[in-house]
Amino acid sequence: MIIFFGNVMFTSFEKDSKYTSTQNVDRSEFAGSAACAGCHKDIYESHIKTAHYLDSRPASKEFIKGSFAPGKNKFIYNQWMEVRLEKKNNNYYQTAYIKGVEYQSAPFDIVIGSGRKGQTYLYWNDSVLYQLPVSYYTPLNSWCNSPGFPGNFIKFDRMIPAECLECHGTYAKVEDKNDVPVYDKTKIIFGIDCERCHGPAAAHVAYHTAHPEEKTAKNITIIKQLSRQERLDGCALCHSGFRKAIQPRFSFMIGDSLDEFSTAGYSPDSVSTLDVHGNQYGLLMASKCFKMSNTLDCSSCHDPHVNEANKPEIFSQRCITCHTETKHTTLPDDKRLLLTKNCIDCHMPMLPSKKIILDVTDSENAVPDLVRTHRIAIYPEITKAFLEKMKTGK
Repeated sequence: MIIFFGNVMFTSFEKDSKYTSTQNVDRSEFAGSAACAGCHKDIYESHIKTAHYLDSRPASKEFIKGSFAPGKNKFIYNQWMEVRLEKKNNNYYQTAYIKGVEYQSAPFDIVIGSGRKGQTYLYWNDSVLYQLPVSYYTPLNSWCNSPGFPGNFIKFDRMIPAECLECHGTYAKVEDKNDVPVYDKTKIIFGIDCERCHGPAAAHVAYHTAHPEEKTAKNITIIKQLSRQERLDGCALCHSGFRKAIQPRFSFMIGDSLDEFSTAGYSPDSVSTLDVHGNQYGLLMASKCFKMSNTLDCSSCHDPHVNEANKPEIFSQRCITCHTETKHTTLPDDKRLLLTKNCIDCHMPMLPSKKIILDVTDSENAVPDLVRTHRIAIYPEITKAFLEKMKTGK
């Protein structure tokens, strides 16, 4: 949803930790993901189409999903207040109006979210980032209030701390000045690109450019050589809910132990406290599938180099690699065949988030974001409805 992200949105912020400056990684250590294309062309061209890679970008009309057309470019708070999404001098803005009079306006500077489920937007005030009040919700093709923002007044003053870009980008140089996160605009790498998971690659590219005959990868993180927990920690950095930093943002690298860099604000032993939106790692750990396996991790089901969204048959085939003996004897043979193409709508259904509740244009009721849970289990009521739909074809 809207941020989601990843396809996660900025729902709430605690006071930023004192650890906000990047201390042990320098921008010069990064080569840029385009440098990977020379040797890894197919993987690169596939990866740049994924929601991860597209998770943050400098704003332009082609990347902003919502409509700016008259009649569709407003988010109305009440009879006195509204935000209009409009173009001014070749740039795009969110402008607040009170009783028809312009009150405040700020540009779309950064897009957060690929748009697969939604987007939110940031603007610069000097070198400080703020979140704009209106976001976009893809399932309803509608503008909505940015999650966590009030529904009765307009605000432009939510600062964006470093942990937001840590999950929605690959790198940012940021320093804490009087409790205000100040960014170096020239040293931001947008999107979750190759180097977010494989580490800064400048030394890797330089070595293999100088030694083209060398086939063993040097100066790069090779994911398959990591332990299971190291691989899980790499995903949990952004998919385990809010964590309290104990080391500088962007200092964690894949292969590190996440608990040495931040502490979890949840108990994986208490499933009831895990929100489907923010902590897919905790929900996975609570699953019987995970507990009974010594090898299952995120990459068992997800290929981060490929856009596989909305393709349940692909994920279902990965379920069947382990669940070869599964029988769905309550259905006729032709319906059982359909189930082999969709395990997840019964066992990993879309559930409403408890944290992301949206006010959307043209709707009187707030809408919860629906997110696919990663707690693999049997959901009797959802399964019953799914099977009934299969039987009736409705």
